[in-house]
Amino acid sequence: MKFNNIRKCYAGRKSTAALTFACLSGLTALGLTACSDNELDSTNSGQNGAAVTFQVTTADKQAQQAAKANPALAMTRAGFAEQLKMQGLTPEDLATRKIDIPGNSKYCLIESTVAGIDDDLTNANAAGTRAKVTTTATLGKFSAIAYRGTSATSISTTPWFYNAEVNANGTLANTQLWSWSEPYARFYAVYPQVTTSYSKLTLAPSTNTSTPYVNIEVEPGVQNQKDLMTACSGETPIHYATLGTAPAVPLQFQHAMTAIRFKIGDRLSGTHKITKIEIVGAKSKGKFTLPSSVQATAGASFNSAWSDVSTPATFTLDDINVSTAGHVNETIVGKDGDNFTFYMIPQSLSGLKVKVYFDNQPNPAIVAPLAGTWKAGTTKTYALSQSANNLKYTFEATPNPNEAANTEGATTSYQITSYVDDDKQHRPVKWKVVSYDADGDGTFSMSEKPDWLTIPNEGRTTTQDVEQYTATFNANQRDVLADFNNAMKTADPVTNYNLANATGGAAIENTANCYIISAPGTYRIPLVYGNAIERGTTNASAYTSTKSYIVDNEEFVLQKFLDHNDHKITSPYINVQNSGDQATKAEVIWEDCKDIVTAPAVTGSGADSYLTFEIKKENLQNGNAVVAVTNATGTVMWSWHLWFTPKSSLKKIPFTSEGSTYNFMTDNLGWKYTKWTGGLKREVVVKIEQQAETGEKKTATITLKQAPGNNVREGYGNLYQWGRKDPLPGTDTFYPNTGYKFNDGYTIVGDQPADYNNPANIQRMEKRTIGLSIREPGIMLPKVGGGKLSWSYRQYINLWSADNDSYAGTVRDGKKTIYDPSPVGFKVPDAYAFKDFSLTGAVWSNGYTLKADNDKEIYFQAGGYRDGNDGVLKGVGGYALYWVGIATKRGTTGGPGYGLRIKMANGTLSAPINPSDDYGNRAYGFGMRPVAE
Repeated sequence: MKFNNIRKCYAGRKSTAALTFACLSGLTALGLTACSDNELDSTNSGQNGAAVTFQVTTADKQAQQAAKANPALAMTRAGFAEQLKMQGLTPEDLATRKIDIPGNSKYCLIESTVAGIDDDLTNANAAGTRAKVTTTATLGKFSAIAYRGTSATSISTTPWFYNAEVNANGTLANTQLWSWSEPYARFYAVYPQVTTSYSKLTLAPSTNTSTPYVNIEVEPGVQNQKDLMTACSGETPIHYATLGTAPAVPLQFQHAMTAIRFKIGDRLSGTHKITKIEIVGAKSKGKFTLPSSVQATAGASFNSAWSDVSTPATFTLDDINVSTAGHVNETIVGKDGDNFTFYMIPQSLSGLKVKVYFDNQPNPAIVAPLAGTWKAGTTKTYALSQSANNLKYTFEATPNPNEAANTEGATTSYQITSYVDDDKQHRPVKWKVVSYDADGDGTFSMSEKPDWLTIPNEGRTTTQDVEQYTATFNANQRDVLADFNNAMKTADPVTNYNLANATGGAAIENTANCYIISAPGTYRIPLVYGNAIERGTTNASAYTSTKSYIVDNEEFVLQKFLDHNDHKITSPYINVQNSGDQATKAEVIWEDCKDIVTAPAVTGSGADSYLTFEIKKENLQNGNAVVAVTNATGTVMWSWHLWFTPKSSLKKIPFTSEGSTYNFMTDNLGWKYTKWTGGLKREVVVKIEQQAETGEKKTATITLKQAPGNNVREGYGNLYQWGRKDPLPGTDTFYPNTGYKFNDGYTIVGDQPADYNNPANIQRMEKRTIGLSIREPGIMLPKVGGGKLSWSYRQYINLWSADNDSYAGTVRDGKKTIYDPSPVGFKVPDAYAFKDFSLTGAVWSNGYTLKADNDKEIYFQAGGYRDGNDGVLKGVGGYALYWVGIATKRGTTGGPGYGLRIKMANGTLSAPINPSDDYGNRAYGFGMRPVAE
């Protein structure tokens, strides 16, 4: 007798079965005494009777449906784990693994597990490659047991009825009526029905006074094995509370066995016939104690109901003739599609083996050791496969298809080659997309799939080795600036976000003079000098140097960096350095978006001091602000640049120059777009993976590109005097309108000896210090005069590169300092960063788009400059001028006061190290394009 069919009724995919024992109406209300053969209860004589009514369901489906219905258990990794937990399983229980065969490198088994007795085998709509179970319209007979009592706490241990036969039509063979004098009852059920004619399934004796149990002995032949299922009404007894009305009695059936299947694996080839499969050494006998409550439907909690598991034996599936050629992933079936599923007692697999016989040979072709545990209520599948070392896989893709046009529906084609060869076959192999890299950071994930791209998620539909595929693009024409601003406004707001922590947490990880903000909320900045904290510890190399460069008795290397009082910095923390006169107030120096920063304040003291402020959603847009902390009398002690821009501005664009790769920031530091329509050149790298069951899966990548939209880009960026940390606005529209000004009343000293040798002039020039530049972050300081072309009297050459000790510009990869204006992870570039750029393939449009590594593009905005003589903004849209981190002097004989710089104009590219005029007056305000540290 074949019992696989029971799963069609109980484990159907679409709904649970509802079986009702017939209600007997019109009868005299007669209860039952504790004696199961007495149908009359004299205490209720004359009352209408009520028959027992059952509601039959399967608990595993209810658990799965409850998990799926719970929004908290969405199919994230954590949600999936929680859903499995409801079924007594962990993700590790369902892990797929390869089972190698000792002494046989040609074949292997691939083990996979699913929760539940796999209803792919029981559902009428199962895929055609699955084995199917013969369906029946009714349920076969099963056994029912009941106990009752006068109260919920006094249920008798003597059965009310025992091993009662339940017919296929859902009625008890012998009707049982509720008793008003004993209205509480507990019920159990066992499938298949326990009968005296089948000795391998026995029920605990009726005299048993503990929880009922069954003993089972697994048949050695698969065709005769039985899927043991049990049910109970739950821990709380059922109450017959309304005279004449029978209560609903739920019976939730659960699988007590483990289903074992075998199938043809993806790699199995050749012309053999599988004629027999054996499971050797599995224990054949066991005792299953019927749970008194609905347990987790599988796993360890249900396994614990088994005891006295013993008697190893061999279990055989024979009289089959299954070809190993083709039929990939087909479950092994017999005649008329009969499903060959082993139903085994859950147990440890130590010492167990699987033997697979080919072509009626007396010796097995495969002998595979098993490991792990069979868990109740799960389906374990073993795929007979061929090991990867006997197969030769080919998997290739067009790496760089042609660039698609920027129009709606534009396409590009690519081809994929995917096949395998072994000793018998040449066949195609499927592939699928596994991840994307849309931001160019080298990290792949499915979440980076762009919404502007449509491609096949998987392929291989023909027998051809090479297949052509098409990628389709949306139009690359949009209001990019509007998208920028909307993305920031609609980002999830943050609360008390620490900008010196990558996740906004409490720990101070990395500090800087510039912080990026891309979402509304409340923020805080630790009161730390520039990048004086790095990786959570003091970064003294940012404010000290051991170098020296002396010319005419003047030291040009600043060895101890200075604070707002021109005192040597000894602590990274501003309020520790100034413990007697701490920063207690905060203010906005200037901003180019009105009211973008609100409520600036200082909280805390000492090393636990923070500048706090709020960014309101309605005011957030691409732009800049400079905020500062002051002491009680209003003296600025330090200031920071806040740049409101999407994180894409920090995307790194690699360019190799003079043998080193420099990863440039995407935009000028502090760049604010006033107009941007069109779209950047689009590019995404798609990773695809060849589908195979064993061995290392091969992958390939396809880089899909789309031409930029018809770009119109206008805007401005912040401008910097060489060596200063604070930006000057690249626009004449800022708030408050007194937040920036030029000169601050300073009269430039003449260049004649009588001018700069005058003691009064010397005293005045000496007041132009680093401390002054810190105290006046919104002031553009003109050249000192008297031959000193810098904004400071002491013309140090290492303010942005701590160990620079040469005018030659040859120091590379310099140490970032506390005066460096760059954000965390970036710094002012050295003089070689721009050296190998050329105008080959360059396009001018309010700046130059130049070619970087790997045919990528980089746009250098023409933000103009501020004239060091009068502070006037000039050349916006016409000149792209950038500082590098090295100070110099003019020519070989000229005086100090210059810095190396890059100049771009339409038709012109002048970079340091190349031409002879690669310098600029340090008092000028030029742009900044940092590179990654």
